[in-house]
Amino acid sequence: MITGRRSAFLARCRERGYTIDEVRGCIISEDGESITVDEMSQFYPRTARPPSMLQKARNFASSAVQHAAAGMPMCSDDEIARRYSICQGCEHLRDGACTKCGCPVVRKKAYLSKLSWADQSCPIGKWGPASG
Repeated sequence: MITGRRSAFLARCRERGYTIDEVRGCIISEDGESITVDEMSQFYPRTARPPSMLQKARNFASSAVQHAAAGMPMCSDDEIARRYSICQGCEHLRDGACTKCGCPVVRKKAYLSKLSWADQSCPIGKWGPASG
């Protein structure tokens, strides 16, 4: 069990995409600003929830518009491999996709992926737009 500030627990839930109602089952007690939770409970927000299909569509549309406006620059094979390697070691990679933006993590240049679009960047700043 963990005891801490209620506000910190709520921030953790929001950061990982959960509402307080969804995790209420792991709360043992609340006393003002103090909260005790069972981190072994099935309701405890251990990992970030991946974006919904609607959010993935919004993220993709936004990236595609930005990519088209930039002239649709593509990365070199070396840059795609560099980005891919970074993503493979990331704690937010799950089942071949990023849990922050929802983008697939693939090495193919012709694939619709932020890894191959030179003007795009990682949503948490692990890699940025390709230079030159």
